[in-house]
Amino acid sequence: MTDPQLLDALVEESAEQDVPGFLKKRNLCRGLLLSGCGVYHVAHYTAGVLDFALDLLAHGSAPPAVDDADPRQRRDAHRRVGAQLVYRATELNRRLWELQSGALIRTVVQTRAGLVFCNSVVGSEHVVGFGAVPDAAAGAVADPARVSEIDRAAARLATDLRRLTRQRSQNPGGWLTAGDGDAPSDLQVSSGAAFPPYVRGSTGPGGIFAAALRPAGLHYLSHHRLGEQAAAVDILEHPELEAFFNRGVAVADRRTRYRRLAGDLSLLVLQVSRDLRRAVAGDVARLVLDVEMGAVYYYRLSPDDYLVGVTLDQDAVSQADHTMWTVARQLMENSA
Repeated sequence: MTDPQLLDALVEESAEQDVPGFLKKRNLCRGLLLSGCGVYHVAHYTAGVLDFALDLLAHGSAPPAVDDADPRQRRDAHRRVGAQLVYRATELNRRLWELQSGALIRTVVQTRAGLVFCNSVVGSEHVVGFGAVPDAAAGAVADPARVSEIDRAAARLATDLRRLTRQRSQNPGGWLTAGDGDAPSDLQVSSGAAFPPYVRGSTGPGGIFAAALRPAGLHYLSHHRLGEQAAAVDILEHPELEAFFNRGVAVADRRTRYRRLAGDLSLLVLQVSRDLRRAVAGDVARLVLDVEMGAVYYYRLSPDDYLVGVTLDQDAVSQADHTMWTVARQLMENSA
């Protein structure tokens, strides 16, 4: 049963050129807000232009306004930030194409206080949402488990929107294949795969970088400090991953492209943090770029220290994300 307080707080706004095709889409977005999953603003865009937006900014579950903005200013800020995130996602889709892992289907941005998602639907359509969670401790590594309910709900929304046009799910987040079991909270170096990983630089305290890699999980992990790659490790040459390579992209190509992308992510994260600042508190601590074939992860350790990971397995996107968090947390604990 829908909370009456959520219904009372719901505000809907359509673009000037409303079309009948928006009705079912708007109903699905409304259902997401009224489900109580933590999302307080959701908007639908076509080619970066707003189609409609719904919000619960008047409800107590919404976070406090940034810079004491009034409700009208807040709605305008969220719509503009959403449009900017669609623009970033469109540009990133072109940038990620050289990885030959398919189109960008899901972008997740996590700060200390919440999560913003931008999921592709079909063609040039995107759905953007803002979710709130209690503030994390200062300096803590962004925990994907804190926002998993919002992330799962966003994935279901994107899938339901695609089904309106008879399109199948792209399994955003890998949630359809995540399973019900909990991932291990710590990495055991001795339990690493027998396959020897490719190593560049140090592999982290106790070899935890190499221990984090699995054929059905994380395939590439890179550590960056002060703008330079301090270490990288991968199992891209593992026999179980042969199907992910072809005449147009060899193992050496992926390593080069991942390293180049990882170096670029520090600037991208600064740009996204600046984009979100009008609507969301805190800098970007976690960024997920989910493509049709796996995902790229960014985890912030400190202003000049971050991890980048890659999986090529769409079924393992959520598990690899958890592994990234585990490695980041252990690095933070070891440096404390």
